[in-house]
Amino acid sequence: MNKFHHALLPLALAACLNIAPSTAQAQQLIDPNALVGSYSQSYLAAQLAQWELLYPAATNPLLDTTGAQAAKGDMGSFFFLSASLTDTPVVRNVTVQAGQTLVFSPIAIIYWADAVVNTEAAMRAEATSLLGTVSNLNITVDGAPALLPAGVSSTQAFRQSSPLFPLSLGADNIFGYATGVYPAVSEGFLFALEGLAPGNHQLRFTALMESTGPYTGTSFAQDITYNITAVPEASTLAMMGLGLALVAGRLARRRREALLAG
Repeated sequence: MNKFHHALLPLALAACLNIAPSTAQAQQLIDPNALVGSYSQSYLAAQLAQWELLYPAATNPLLDTTGAQAAKGDMGSFFFLSASLTDTPVVRNVTVQAGQTLVFSPIAIIYWADAVVNTEAAMRAEATSLLGTVSNLNITVDGAPALLPAGVSSTQAFRQSSPLFPLSLGADNIFGYATGVYPAVSEGFLFALEGLAPGNHQLRFTALMESTGPYTGTSFAQDITYNITAVPEASTLAMMGLGLALVAGRLARRRREALLAG
């Protein structure tokens, strides 16, 4: 096999993996009432809240400023992308599987019971006042606004109220609360983005929260950018490998035939 044939397989593999930046294309948000991985999105809001508070400070995705902890978001059919505890812009790098649904909450309040506020109704009232009004709620993929699903006219439609759920806080939780399991609710916005094509992408989400009621005067902004490498899943790579092996076999056979003919 000559040098051209030796070079052909790596080039073919690179083309199949699409390792160059992907061509910008409109990306679709999933309807807020649709199931994601067989779960309602209100249920996922609770699961995301628990996931974001699960880890200690040293490895917590909420405190991650580079994406070093982002791989913890891999849930199989979908991938959690964390928000942040700072209102300064954050840029993270992460690798996901192509086609994996991306689930994230640009802004949300997680409120758990204490000695004073310990009923579901009271917790929801506190969370609602804290969340207040939310503006600048934007989702862009590769610089273009994500497409809203049919029948949805605004990102405001993606507000989710989680069911009451048991929130587990470990001894080294990031807020320093006593270890235990607390009744909790989440009030905020949750988005599920259809899986990305193989290649390099950029997802950015922003939000501005201005609290109301007893918390009037409190505000908090989010500006999170994820530089995402979407790679084919293992089964796809295996099929590509089989296809490349067949190509290699054909090239070798043609080379032998050419030598015999000569």
